[in-house]
Amino acid sequence: MIHVYADREGQKYRLLAQGHADDSVSDGALVCAAVSALTGALLQFARSRECCRFLRASMAHGHIFFSCRGGLKNAFEMTVAALSALAQQYPRHICVMGADKTGAVCPSGKTAEMR
Repeated sequence: MIHVYADREGQKYRLLAQGHADDSVSDGALVCAAVSALTGALLQFARSRECCRFLRASMAHGHIFFSCRGGLKNAFEMTVAALSALAQQYPRHICVMGADKTGAVCPSGKTAEMR
């Protein structure tokens, strides 16, 4: 299960995605690839913007985190909307919490924690 936590507070944007979809099911690999593409693209976009200040980021297999101030409103909202659409279509593989989903709990009962 991929747990995504997306948060915005004023001009501060944070996103954390952890875990993997169950790749023993055919659509699990698709969900992992989609999450990687969406979050990776958002991180690259943040890195390319001078208005995205105080960028902190880390990427590893099954983990992406970033935080920055400014310059991401539309890109961040689009990414969260796309991740939320994935969660609606593939609830066995991904859940999205935070942003407009404050307090949401994944089917497994686990919640992502921002570091």
